[in-house]
Amino acid sequence: MKKAITAAAFVLIGALALSAAPADVTYAEGDASIKLKTGKLQDAQIGDTLNTGDTLRTGKDGLAELDQKGVSIKIAKNTVFTLMEREQGGQTSSVLSVTLGSIKFRYNKLTGQEPMVRTNSMVAGVRGTEFSVFSGDDGSTLIAVDSGQVTVESEGKSVDLAATEGVEVPLGKPPGDKFTVPRELMDYSRWNEDKLSAMLADPLAAMTSIESSLAEYEKNVADYNATYLEYKARLDAKRQKRLQISKEQGADEAAKYQQEVITPLSLQTGRLFLNARYFSLAALSMRRFVAGRLYVLLKSRYITNPGDPTWTQFLSRFDNFLSSFEQSIAPQLVVADI
Repeated sequence: MKKAITAAAFVLIGALALSAAPADVTYAEGDASIKLKTGKLQDAQIGDTLNTGDTLRTGKDGLAELDQKGVSIKIAKNTVFTLMEREQGGQTSSVLSVTLGSIKFRYNKLTGQEPMVRTNSMVAGVRGTEFSVFSGDDGSTLIAVDSGQVTVESEGKSVDLAATEGVEVPLGKPPGDKFTVPRELMDYSRWNEDKLSAMLADPLAAMTSIESSLAEYEKNVADYNATYLEYKARLDAKRQKRLQISKEQGADEAAKYQQEVITPLSLQTGRLFLNARYFSLAALSMRRFVAGRLYVLLKSRYITNPGDPTWTQFLSRFDNFLSSFEQSIAPQLVVADI
């Protein structure tokens, strides 16, 4: 995998004065681990802190709870949660990523600047105080709101959920119809099993959704990265001009040029890079936890019948998917991401 991101690019992010708050581990038991953005893996313990790029993952007997400035995050078993960031409207904000599994969010106080929640199939703007997010093996999402309001968006369409309402969002498709959340506790594991069974019953249809989602990620990465490279070239030129100003007009004029020209341009450049990274990491999650899982399960199913048309057609499309991923997304990743 190519290591295309330079140290200078990460310095740009540092210049953004990032606003995303860390999340503190307030409870952990069983199989619960943290993968730091550096790639280091450690057991999750009370008192640990997750920062941007860190991932907490629970196993079949693992549980964990986090607190992010008054946001309680209850992580169930077999769940993958990552603290991310992206830029929107000139501001950098937290993104709470539920790649796989089940998480319950509770907001103790609404400030109007709540972090977004994302899964493989949707993003949600939060104006509610308590809701659950279920992210399935097939990439689909189920959201159930206990109180407040949550706006769910996918494929350019959105739906507003109020208390006791829920919605399902298939991978690569807009949100479905709202439904009333049952009073009894929702069984995520049963819902997920049904989704996984449907995916395995029609893997070619599943690949269509996966390919569609990858195409959307690729477009966002390409657009942001192309603009980032343009801004970076401009920034490099401005920095050279600053050196010239320093030599010809002195340190004071160079400092003024730095403040008025270079610093604002650095912020714009860093935001573009941040968004390219955001969509690259989202694509990586889908490739790893949805497409990769589907491949492994189908391979074991057809291991004694490798000539089955369903398997051979799937394998051809999966190979094309991997090729496209390696060309468009992998250059934006680093070893620690893997």
